[in-house]
Amino acid sequence: MEDKKLEHEHDFDGIVELDNDLPRWWLGIFWVTIAVACFYVPYYHFMKPEALPIAAYEAEVAAITATREAAAAAIPKEESGEEGLLARYKAGGWQESAKTDYGMFCMPCHATDGGGGIGPNFTDDYYLHGGKLEDMVKVINEGVPAKGMVPWKATLKPQQIENLAFFIRDLRGTTPATAKEPQGVKVDEAGEPIAE
Repeated sequence: MEDKKLEHEHDFDGIVELDNDLPRWWLGIFWVTIAVACFYVPYYHFMKPEALPIAAYEAEVAAITATREAAAAAIPKEESGEEGLLARYKAGGWQESAKTDYGMFCMPCHATDGGGGIGPNFTDDYYLHGGKLEDMVKVINEGVPAKGMVPWKATLKPQQIENLAFFIRDLRGTTPATAKEPQGVKVDEAGEPIAE
């Protein structure tokens, strides 16, 4: 079937303007998309906004946050705090995974052997933010934005952060290839400040 050609009343340089009808398949798609849009916008933006991608993303973030909070709450009270951390530190079993995480997340700023670089030295008795395991967990969680250390709580699981604190504590007293000068306050074996 030929499209009906309608000539306009004018031509230009011998070119006659034609007005062809649009193909029916093209017009059909055009009208169907308009009909779909009439239902899509009210349905997804007003009646069921939870089906939009941003809502799905927010729900997933909320679920992850709830899982992490539940994992933190699952630690019995007697096992939390410095005493619980010390007990888990002494129990061991964290060394291999912590070494891997240290190499991936901490080594670029604190050196492979903990001697320090951009960040402080982990092998001496001086600490900028406290020498207890609780202090180390807090610093890893919250970071030190003023010094360029990012908070790792959004990236690492609570167990990974705890294991990293154990690994950092275990570096104390070792001898690095190149040690950065001491920074902060000198602490005793328990992490308590020593008056100098």
